[in-house]
Amino acid sequence: MKLKYYLLLFILCGALLSACQKVIDIDVNTSTSQLVIEGNISNVRENQIIKISRSVAYTEKNVYPAVSGADVRVTDNLGNSWKFAETAPGQYAVIMRGVTGRTYKMKVVVDGQDYAATSVMPTAVKIDSLSLSNVTFGSTTRKLVSVNYTDPKGQPNQYRYIMRINGKKSNRVYVTDDRLTDGNIRKEDLYPDTNDDDEDDDLKTGDQVEVETQNIDKDVFTYWFTLRQQRRGGPGGGVTPGNPPSNISNNALGYFSAHTYYSLAISVP
Repeated sequence: MKLKYYLLLFILCGALLSACQKVIDIDVNTSTSQLVIEGNISNVRENQIIKISRSVAYTEKNVYPAVSGADVRVTDNLGNSWKFAETAPGQYAVIMRGVTGRTYKMKVVVDGQDYAATSVMPTAVKIDSLSLSNVTFGSTTRKLVSVNYTDPKGQPNQYRYIMRINGKKSNRVYVTDDRLTDGNIRKEDLYPDTNDDDEDDDLKTGDQVEVETQNIDKDVFTYWFTLRQQRRGGPGGGVTPGNPPSNISNNALGYFSAHTYYSLAISVP
């Protein structure tokens, strides 16, 4: 009798628990669309590009609509001024050359709203060479590209690297500074990554690898460093995802960078 009693009680408890199930709908707030500006001024006389778009909700496809009809200007601390022309939807350009040590100010006007940013062009640091290194994970050995140079002693330097493999830009964010390595001979190892799913690629014989080294100012370094940390994941592997700190006013996203750069290429044997 006791066995039947406990069996009946177990069945009744199970029925009560299943009856208590409830579907919970989570209301996901969609943030207001924000202006996104990607501005670059380099020390090479060429088309300097400033791209303008608008952000979209994270539930939508990651395609930012271009912003046309903006007024885009850049000035320096010597009084020089350049007006950028729209050469494609959301893309503004002018041929000019930035100069080390000068302060550049970008001003963008969209729908009557002003957006401004300032960036100081750092001193260029020459890259000595690129080399190939092998790294082993367990039983797997992979090739990676190393950037070799000497960091100038006694001055703060921040570096960003852009790697292209057979003309395709790596998805990784490569950025570092000399806070702990001032004046040292440096060898920066860059792991290849060109897959859309953010997985590593292996370098293969015959691959052509180009590395562009940018010397960037502190605010731009903070932007890229934060973005790199976020891409590494959550607790234990990075920080909570969010917008990296922009140097552009009026709550705009993105960055404005006046930087020097040096580019080298290497073939994989």
